Amino acid sequence: MDQLGFLSSFLPDGDGPVYRRLARTIAEAIRQGELGEGASLPTERALAGSLGLSRVTVRAAYRVLAEDGLLETRAGSGNYVRGGARALEQPLWLLSSFSDDMAQHGRDATNRVLDLARAPASQREREALALGGDEQVVRLTRLRLGNGRPLAIEAACLPERLVGEAPLGEGSLYAELARLGLSPSRGMQRMRAVSLDRRQAELLGTAEGTAGMLIERIAFLPDGRPIEYTKSHYRGDAYDFVARLDAGDLK
Repeated sequence: MDQLGFLSSFLPDGDGPVYRRLARTIAEAIRQGELGEGASLPTERALAGSLGLSRVTVRAAYRVLAEDGLLETRAGSGNYVRGGARALEQPLWLLSSFSDDMAQHGRDATNRVLDLARAPASQREREALALGGDEQVVRLTRLRLGNGRPLAIEAACLPERLVGEAPLGEGSLYAELARLGLSPSRGMQRMRAVSLDRRQAELLGTAEGTAGMLIERIAFLPDGRPIEYTKSHYRGDAYDFVARLDAGDLK
């Protein structure tokens, strides 16, 4: 492939600022694997000359990519595709933990606990977890990282009567549930596109208003009792969610 072949889809003329269109083209090349982890990008001067753009435009595009966690700038060396920047393929038909997902992709999963509290359940939590009106829940909110890159903000809610005083903020939540004999066997989840607010964007290392994905999940024990209600906000560029489709009785 030509050194700048990954820019074959870039059009200088179009809607919106040129630097943002250039940034989107490079970001898509990273997500599609045309630019692998650690790949070196052309210098500002070289890229500007090849595309007939100003160095200011190229610099602005690189800055956007760096702010979105896709590039890292090494002083005196240049700009490189950041490790873990490529979108992860995630099947929608499997119930798995974040730690397992990262292990499947060969990445290290780490967490930062943002909040851990025990409190009365909200109306939505009571409905999702089939709780009585006076029951308590354990709420665990964590920033989930893969190879050090922030990927999701996960807010899990569990019935306190089932998990008790278990150390849920340490390590994998599903591993701790397994230790307690409370491994989920099935789940239901729904997804929708959202815009990340300022706090979410700061935690995920991107800009306010950036596209994100909200996933709500309810996980059930083998006997049908709900054990987990989780709301997760993902970076919009973190995952490619894949669904398996089987043909039914087509007519």
